[in-house]
Amino acid sequence: MKLTQKLGIGTAGLILGCAGVGFPSAAQAATLLFNGSGTPEAVGWQIFSSVPSDSTLTVTPQFRGEPSDVLSVSTTGTAIHLYSKKIDATNYIISMGAKVLRSTFNSYDYGLGLSPFAQQIFYQGDYSFSEVDRVNSLTIGENSIQWSDLVGDAFVIDTSVFHEYAISYTDGKLNVYVDSSFDNIIAGTATPVLTRTGVTPQNRSAVGTVAFGDQSNDSIGFDNCCVNSAYQLDFIRFQSLDNVTSVPEPNTNFALFFFGLSTLLINKKLGFSRRR
Repeated sequence: MKLTQKLGIGTAGLILGCAGVGFPSAAQAATLLFNGSGTPEAVGWQIFSSVPSDSTLTVTPQFRGEPSDVLSVSTTGTAIHLYSKKIDATNYIISMGAKVLRSTFNSYDYGLGLSPFAQQIFYQGDYSFSEVDRVNSLTIGENSIQWSDLVGDAFVIDTSVFHEYAISYTDGKLNVYVDSSFDNIIAGTATPVLTRTGVTPQNRSAVGTVAFGDQSNDSIGFDNCCVNSAYQLDFIRFQSLDNVTSVPEPNTNFALFFFGLSTLLINKKLGFSRRR
């Protein structure tokens, strides 16, 4: 190999090293928090369920342990049926694979939703109920998904077929993805369908606890009567992003210095070769 080639390759490698060009380091592998078989409470989820006399709740689990298993849940009237779980992470991705049979909502309340922030309330040491962030959750309707406060555009999608809905939370930013792999989300190659920046969870919510299901008891006194849903749940997945770190941004002046030095050395070599 010629000296000029060596200089070019060596200096290029040095510049890339100084520039810190690279991808985020890998996080821990994704964890399946529910696989569609049995019930979520059997694998550590807490249930907040309220079924007044004017309401119904139907939960149909599948116990076959097969990949095709799904959990079926239906609420009517003023029933609430919300699952929550502590995941003990501060930056993370949470997703659910779900098919909507019916789903209604209004501003701040949903019959089916996925919340990246929830708080579990205990009374005298026993679990009592859960509350979700009613502003920054994902509402999953019959023909669209949107933020639960209904601020911003909705993303139109056929929710009557199975999709994976994922929310990533990193340093005050929320992104929602549909049918994107966790690897692509982490690498930054997946395109979010909904985004919020500068997110501050509500006071009664907690980073590191997530929830899904029907969190509303809205009744006939509301504009959108009886916010409820019927859905099939295939899985819930989670991945911590706490160990995902990016290489620092390059020092531009430092990189330009080495680029200029490499050009000077190469030109000197070429000039020396021409004089021989």
